[in-house]
Amino acid sequence: MNAEIELELVVVAAAAVAADVRLLELRRPDGAELPAWSAGAHIDMLLDDGLVRQYSLCGDPTDRSRWQVAVLREPDSRGGSAHVHDKLGEGDPVKARGPRHHCELKPAAAYVFVAGGIGITPILPMPAAADAAGADWRLSSGGRTRGSMAFVDDLAARHGDRVVVRPQDETGLLDLPVGPDQDGRRVSGAGHGAAPGGRDQPGRPRQPVRSTAPTARAAEDLERQATARLLHPPHRPPPAGRRL
Repeated sequence: MNAEIELELVVVAAAAVAADVRLLELRRPDGAELPAWSAGAHIDMLLDDGLVRQYSLCGDPTDRSRWQVAVLREPDSRGGSAHVHDKLGEGDPVKARGPRHHCELKPAAAYVFVAGGIGITPILPMPAAADAAGADWRLSSGGRTRGSMAFVDDLAARHGDRVVVRPQDETGLLDLPVGPDQDGRRVSGAGHGAAPGGRDQPGRPRQPVRSTAPTARAAEDLERQATARLLHPPHRPPPAGRRL
């Protein structure tokens, strides 16, 4: 689909799914199917006063009747997250463009999914995509507190020890040393500090690391630190001048 075509949608449900995280369910007013998408896709939401914000689709790609996005209220919001939290509710119209597939899940024998805070949203559909492809996977998620981490308790309940949940106030920062030899596993991570555009990290040919976040700007210091530990493991310090 041409990403510049605007869709007239309606919010059919809105709910808090974690501290400061609001989940919206969007449908077409006439109930028609929405454009197809795959894990890692995002949409542009056209808000008031010319605001355009990108949000990852976090629902089920096989369900063409609805899109779901989860939005963190950011304390330094320039209007986007505040608009979603304060002005959008059930029955409200909203325009969107997309979906866009800049960060699709690439084929691999196995995956390591890593999410920091709200970075869980682009990761959320990926385990099902890996299962459908017959690939093994593991998921690690970090956040300030368990109450701030959307969706992870449900993931852990459904998938058991394949999902590791690490709230900072209970276990400390998410520790993710990634060695140079990953035996064909692809590491996909999203959170504060992730590389923009979903590009593989340069200079690490045996360690395929992809960012799935539509922008590098996310939410918490924890997310930046957790993602930095993924992209710059202990045996390789981060680039000079980069503060963690």
